[in-house]
Formats: sequence, structure tokens, C-alpha cells
Amino acid sequence: MRIKIKIKHLVLFVLLPASLLILLFNFLPSQRQIDQSTAIQSNIARTDLLQKLASTTGSKRMELIRTNILDKDHSYDPYRYDVNVSPSMSQWSNDETQRSGLLPEDIVPLLEEYILEGPSDNTRIFAAKQLAYEYDALGRKEDGDQALITAAKPLNSSSSVAKQLELLRAERALNSGDITTAETILEQTPFPSESQEELNAQKAWLTGRLLFTKGEAQEALAVVNDGLESYKKFWQDIHKQMNAATSSSNEGSRDNTGSAAAPEAGTSDTERQLESLRTAIQSAIDMGNTSTAVVSGTLTRSDGTPVPRAGIFLRAESEVNHSITSAEPYRIVTDTEGRFEFHGVIPGFYQLQLGLGYDQIDGWTWPVQYDDWIEVKPDDRLNESIALQPLLELQSPINQETLTGKTIDFRWKAVEGAAYYRLSGGGEGAVLGVQIRDRIVDNHISIPVEELYDGSGFSYGSSGDGWESIDPLSLLGFMNPEVRFSWNIEALDADGHLITRSNGYRLNEDTVGNLPFFYLKERELTAADQLLLDKKPDQALEMYQKNIADDPQDVHALHMLVKLMLAKSSLTKDTTLEDKAIPLLEKLIQLQPSTNYAFTLSQYYFDHADWKSYNEYYSYYNELNGPNTNGYVLSINATALMQQGKLEEARKQFAIALKYDDSHRFIGSFLAAELYAGESLSSVMTLAERYPELSFGHSGYRWPRMIKQLLAEQKNQPKVFDQELKEKLEWYVNGQTDVLKQWIASAKPSALKTFMQEVLEVR
Repeated sequence: MRIKIKIKHLVLFVLLPASLLILLFNFLPSQRQIDQSTAIQSNIARTDLLQKLASTTGSKRMELIRTNILDKDHSYDPYRYDVNVSPSMSQWSNDETQRSGLLPEDIVPLLEEYILEGPSDNTRIFAAKQLAYEYDALGRKEDGDQALITAAKPLNSSSSVAKQLELLRAERALNSGDITTAETILEQTPFPSESQEELNAQKAWLTGRLLFTKGEAQEALAVVNDGLESYKKFWQDIHKQMNAATSSSNEGSRDNTGSAAAPEAGTSDTERQLESLRTAIQSAIDMGNTSTAVVSGTLTRSDGTPVPRAGIFLRAESEVNHSITSAEPYRIVTDTEGRFEFHGVIPGFYQLQLGLGYDQIDGWTWPVQYDDWIEVKPDDRLNESIALQPLLELQSPINQETLTGKTIDFRWKAVEGAAYYRLSGGGEGAVLGVQIRDRIVDNHISIPVEELYDGSGFSYGSSGDGWESIDPLSLLGFMNPEVRFSWNIEALDADGHLITRSNGYRLNEDTVGNLPFFYLKERELTAADQLLLDKKPDQALEMYQKNIADDPQDVHALHMLVKLMLAKSSLTKDTTLEDKAIPLLEKLIQLQPSTNYAFTLSQYYFDHADWKSYNEYYSYYNELNGPNTNGYVLSINATALMQQGKLEEARKQFAIALKYDDSHRFIGSFLAAELYAGESLSSVMTLAERYPELSFGHSGYRWPRMIKQLLAEQKNQPKVFDQELKEKLEWYVNGQTDVLKQWIASAKPSALKTFMQEVLEVR
């Protein structure tokens, strides 16, 4: 089973490693014995298998190798790891598939034997790929290349298996920067035009990469486009034939069950490969970036110890929002010195992802953050070395301590080089946690429980997206005395870069340390709380209203009523509920001042363009929060200033906000403000390139590309264009979004229309 968790932005985050700790907690007292038992069982399995192999010959021996080494349940992909970690997501596997216990020194000679004496079917390809992987991990790349040649020798050169092996050789040559060998292989590997379409598509993918690496970008794009269209047409024709055959079969049966539809055609890895490559090449051409780069580095621990046999994946923007597939071109295994190197990397924005075994990550963390991107430019030779850091040690509260006071004293071991710390936490079973306090300068802090109670956010349960599916644990948060909570500390340097964190993989007695669990029993559940936990949110809402009627100073009931009303409004799109909640929230903030309350109120009045109330609550938010370094909040305020006619203040605020927000999600609004202030398209292009928007589903080059298109459009009729641009920007800056939307709906396609539409969608 695989579990995928996507990290949340801003105050919401996912307790990924803490979740794993929760899963492991009940097993920790006997973890050492389990580890020893597993090791003993693995050694027994290895000895038994080696004895079986020694007493077996011929096809039976090949079958033993196939079933015990060529793991058919995982498509023979050697790039499989217990843990995959990246800035955007983390995965772990608790796959219980029986393993042979064989060591690399056992596996290599057996795979060598299989590619010489095994059958001439697809398993020969899988064996050759796995053998090449093993050699790469040993730093013996040439032997890995030779394994593919050896595997192909006894085969008919026109067979599908032989051609797949040749394409694998070409891919390895491209990945290592050996353009001459890759070109020779691709030129000497012809395929029939109307058969073996999968191989034709693979060749188109490799040829496109080769041509781009040679500086022939337009030719590369043409080859990839042709390959993709041919591949799609082939499978569309197959799908039509399947539908026709199914329809004919159903008609002939003359039963009353109705016609059975043919299965829908999905997007294969091959199609994704070609589409992703087409996107990358087109983006590079648009930006004039038509030469490739090299990205290399080492993976070590902070003490300098290399981490061999780890997977390194260089993932493009278009790929980071899903699990790794075989469609991605840049993946490699670290050698004995922890080294990795990618050649022929197309310019663009990428994130690194690691594949590790539990033994490699146990007690360590990769201090990577959500907005950690790599911009690869033409002819770059980038060093992106990675150092795993020891997990930060927690001191209190720990190990399921029960707390009943009005404050919680959090304490942890100080980290060398840390300028400040960030405290987060959440409850067991809840999907969301909250950031509790940021910019803590000491290695300890006392937090009032009321501050924990104020945590915002909610999530859905497993029953769907309706109001009834709302997760009560996320709504109650730290106010639930029956839930076990966990907490996490992140240590950051003066530039805001993560040094290390406390949550991670702690899998045995030597690394487990103090567990971050505690119970908070400062309060008891009310009857309304219990109704909420029983998944009766409407009844709970009514009960909270009754509690307030009985006691207007009941802060808890007022807090929960507001949360439920805002949550229901969000889920049901009933804005009247939100309108009714706001006066209650204004009363609540008087009884119990809170940055969350102040921010929620400021957002409400922002959305309603009530600038007097917005400014009041934004100022109050800053008063409660202290120095504001949240790029998102600053950007919202810059937009508010702009729409109040305070253009110069807005421009300064945008410039500050973008420095704190590595994703630069409001760059479009900043560009619009600068253009409206009279800055030229050329100067705005510099800003667009300096602050690329790095968010999932968008290209980091999309704003520079739009500015380039505006420049091209401006050349046709400069005065007319400038006048129209000024008019549309004035609508946007003054908050006349309805007028702007009407124009967008009726205007003909143009660079200006595209730009204004994208600006309008900045959130």
C-alpha cells in the first residue's frame, strides 16, 4: 500500500512523519527484537534460496531467479524505495511482499547468468535493467551498458525485445551525456511505421531529447509532436475497434442486458513522456533557452558519510504533483560515494526527490521546504548536493504526558546555527494540523492553551464532500481532551532556510528518542462537542447557539459556532451563513483577541471591499502578530492598498511580499500595478524573470512568456495598444472586476486578453 500526502501551504500542514510515528508507536518497545528477528529471518531466507539455486540447473534454475529476483509484482522496476521525499509530497510504503534476502553481491552474478541463459522474452529486459541498476549503484556504469549489449546478443535484431534493449542503451547514453553513442544507436534501430507503435513512440521521445541536446530545438519539437500524434491515433483506432467489436458481440447475443461499453483509454506512461517532453521543449523555445544543462551532486549525511543506492529524481514542474512513474527522464541511483549526475537537462524549473530505504532515513531528515525549486538555465553545470540532518530532539511535553494547566511549556534541544524556530502540532486522527507559533528565538516557549484552541481550518471525512462529511476532529482540534496530540519543531537559519526538524522516521530504540505525544485535558467535552464528534454537525450547531443564549460570555461555544457556520458556508456555498458569522466573530475577538480571528475578519472585509473595516482588522492582526513576514498576507494587503487607490504604497508592499514568498504567487498583481504606474513592458519583464511563479499547475516562465507576447502585440499599433492596456489595468486596479470580466468574455483572442485574464485569477 502507498500513502500519498501533499504538503499544505501557509498555516495548514500535514503531519506526515508524525503520522508514521503514530503508526509505529505501539511497536516501539520491542522494536530491537523485531529488527533482530527480521534480520535472522532474512539470513535464513537467503541461505535457503542459495541452497536451492545450487541444487538446480537449466530452466528450473532460471525460474527460481525470475521469481525471486525479477519482482513481477512491481513491474520489474528497480527504482522502488521504502520512502520517497520531495518538497511537494512524501510517500512511504509498508509493502509486505516477501523478499529473498539476497545481497547485491548475490544478485549481480545471478542476473548476469539470466541474461545469458534465460528466456528471450520481456524478462530478459527486466533482468538487464536491474543488472544495469546494480552496476550503477556500484559505480560501474560501463558494466551496466555492457549488460544491455550482452542481453541482446543471442536475440534476433528485429525482435521487439532486442529493439527495447537498444532503446535502453540509447537512453543510458543520453543520460550520461554520450551524444555520439545515442545518435548511432537511434539511427541504426529502424522500426516499421505501422507496427510496434510503443517502440516508435519511445524512439520519438529519445530522438526529441537527442535533437534538443544537439541544439536543434524546432526539429526536436516536430519529432515529438509527430510521435505523440501517431501514438494517440494508433490507440484511438484500437479503442474504436474494441468498441465496434463489443457492439457487434452484444447485438449478436440479442439479450436484454444492454450494450457493454469498451474500456476507456487511459493515459499511458509513454503518452505522458511525450506530452511532458513537448511541454518542456515548447517552454524552452518560447524563452529562447535552447541548450541543455548538467545537474550533479552528492547525497551524504551531515557528517560527510555518503548515502549509496538512493534514488535521485529530477522532476519537472508538470510532474511534481503525482507519484513517480517510469515516464520521467531524469532518475538515477547514487553510487558508492553518493554521487549523481544528470546530463541533457532541458532548461526549466525542477524539484529534486529522494528515494530511500528505511535504514537510510532512520533518525535523519532532508531539510527541504515546499518552495524549494531549482531553475536550470542553458549550459548550466549545477551542483545540487544534499545533506541529510539528524532529527531535532524534543524535551517536553513528550511520551504521552497528560497536561491540565492553562499553558503548555514546549522545550527542545537547541540547534547550532538556528536563528529561530517554528512550532506546529495537531491531533491524532485529524487530517490537518496547524502552525502554532513562528519565529521563536529560544529553544523553549510557553503557549497559552487558548492560543491552541484558536487554531483554524477544517477537513472532510471519508464519506464525501458534503456538509455531513466534515471532519469533527479537525474542527475541535486541541479542544478535544480525548485525542492524543503531537508537535513538531523546525529550526531555520537567518535567511529562512530549514536546518532540521523533529518529525521524521524513528524506527528503533537507538533513534526513537522522545516521542512528541501528549494529552491536553484542560477542559471537558460539552454536549455540543459530543454531538459534533458523533457527526451530527447541524445538531451541534443548534446546541452551541443554545449555549450562547444561556451564557453570552461562553467563549468556547461562540468559537465553535463561528467555525461551524464558516465551514458550512464554505461547503454549501451559502454566503448568508458567512454574513451571519461575522458579527459573532467580532464579538468573539473582543472576548478573546486572536490573530486567526483578526485575519479572518480582514479577509471577509477585503472580499466585500469594505476598506475601513479591512484596514482596522489588518492593523489589529499586525498588532497581535508582531512583525509580519508572511508573504501571502502581505500580498493580500498590497492588493487592498492598490484597490484603495494607494498605488505607491501597494507597489512597495508587493516588492516586500515577494521577497518573503518563494512561490511568488502574486507576481501577476505586482506586474499589473507596475504597468499601471507607467513602467515599461521591458522593465516589467525583468521583474517577471526575477520572481517566477512557482506553483503546481503553472509554469515558472508563464508570466515572462505573457510579457513577451504583449511586447510582440505592442509593436503592431503601439499607441492603440498602450491606451487599451492602460484602460484594462485601470479596471483591475480600481476593483472593477465585473467590467473586466465582461470584456474578457466578449474580446477576441489576444495577448492582452490572456494577460488580463491571468491577472484576474491571481489569488
